[in-house]
Amino acid sequence: MRVLSKVLCCQETKAFIGRGALEKAAEEIPEKAKILLVRQDVLEPSPILKVFRNIVDEVVLKGGEEAKDIEVVLKIVERMHEAGIQRSDYVVAFGGGTLTDVTGFAASIYLRGVNFVAIPTTLLGMVDAAVGGKNAVNFKNVKNVLGTFYQPRIIVADTRFLDTLPQQEYVNGLAEVIKYGLALDKELYEFLRGNSEKILSRDEEALERVVERSIADKLFVVEQDVFDVKGIRIVLNFGHTVGHLIESLSGFSISHGKAVAVGMAYESLVSALMGLSSYDVHREIVEMLKMYGLPASLRDLGIELPRDPSTLKSVVARDKKAGWRGLTIPIVTEVGRWRSVTVDVDSYVEALVKCFG
Repeated sequence: MRVLSKVLCCQETKAFIGRGALEKAAEEIPEKAKILLVRQDVLEPSPILKVFRNIVDEVVLKGGEEAKDIEVVLKIVERMHEAGIQRSDYVVAFGGGTLTDVTGFAASIYLRGVNFVAIPTTLLGMVDAAVGGKNAVNFKNVKNVLGTFYQPRIIVADTRFLDTLPQQEYVNGLAEVIKYGLALDKELYEFLRGNSEKILSRDEEALERVVERSIADKLFVVEQDVFDVKGIRIVLNFGHTVGHLIESLSGFSISHGKAVAVGMAYESLVSALMGLSSYDVHREIVEMLKMYGLPASLRDLGIELPRDPSTLKSVVARDKKAGWRGLTIPIVTEVGRWRSVTVDVDSYVEALVKCFG
């Protein structure tokens, strides 16, 4: 079991990683603090009930993108109010990435912020959604339009919760792990290349290592750019411009992990077509995705998207990285290295249409 700690903005965030992390993390919560539990409906709550003694109420939600709705956030806020939750109390989210997203949002706006504990139960949640303090919901079929920056006090990445995670959901989470390796962490990338069988079979030591490394990579970036204003945190969006486009235009029928995987493949190809990076980087990315059973094209996803430039531009132009100067995107120049560039949206869309081929 491993512990990481970072002071992000104005408070400490602790991440407890590995089997048995839940019990260790529970020691951080004062005995007299009240707890509101927000959990996913398919999860058995007994592990949480055993270690958190002062749960005064619970909210049970479905997972998936339908939970990322402002009405769900307001439901959680209402229950906090009814339970008499104060700023010194805690809201604990137990579930997948979407559930920790909406619960973090609710915790951030109630009383201008109450203590938030994220206990993700998916690999995607552990390495990405529950880390970094971005909390958001979708609006008008557009991804993450409403949101806040608010750091969790505690992150619990207890790998025993991954024991029963369906393999496809597990592999979806590996897309974000691969992102860290490709863009930020050559050592992690080399570990991924050399240990695919162990990682895919959920070998405990290998799994704990990739989760810890991924969380450490994200916390390192977030520490430098907590509010996403310095142009550093944008590296975490590698694969997400196209990934969010795929999610939106497919009506969110494609999982986030798969969409980001294809997004990384297409974004690297777009960069090569625009002369911003090497085709070798694109080939490297596709090879890594295939190694882990992740899609690298729309054909792999089994879907088609509109190829009309005006339709694609209307979605890309709503991307949070777009502005009057153009679209600012992270480019992976070689494994473990990246840079930020601003491109014309029309030129970007034109190259993307070529990728759809």
